[in-house]
Amino acid sequence: MLKRIASSWLFVAGFLSPALAFDPVRVDQVKYTKQCPKCDLSEADLFGEDLRGANLQGAILIGVDLEKADLRQANMRQADLSLSFFWGSNREIGLRANAGGSILRGANLQGANLEEANLTGADLEGANLSEANLVGANLQSANLRGTKLKNADLRKANLCDAIMPDGTKSKAGCRD
Repeated sequence: MLKRIASSWLFVAGFLSPALAFDPVRVDQVKYTKQCPKCDLSEADLFGEDLRGANLQGAILIGVDLEKADLRQANMRQADLSLSFFWGSNREIGLRANAGGSILRGANLQGANLEEANLTGADLEGANLSEANLVGANLQSANLRGTKLKNADLRKANLCDAIMPDGTKSKAGCRD
């Protein structure tokens, strides 16, 4: 009896809780105008899209597929990119996006070219940055706790006050 009540409650609760879903109109908006600040694109498929210079500031991009998307000069400041998939984004063309203050928890950025990207204060906890190009990236005050950095290229990256994968605070790149 208790099992039926619990099952019924979970079934009803599923309908009452807001689902993460994107609005197709918003997806078209970002594809064609490259303007979608503070919009919800959760779970959208933006695979291979040309999003150069897109304004996604403060957008909700949870679980978005950005694999092979061109995000050069995109403004993703304070966007929530949790659990988003970026594998191979801009692998050869470079990403110089502004993602400072963004939430990238658990994002798969394996192999992404994040050269000179602004990730100041970004929350990358648990993200996969294995084999990522982070040459010259600004990771000042970023949260890298639990982040995978295997074979990531961090040459000339600013890690000043960043929380490293092991929980220690970095001083690399800090000016004395």
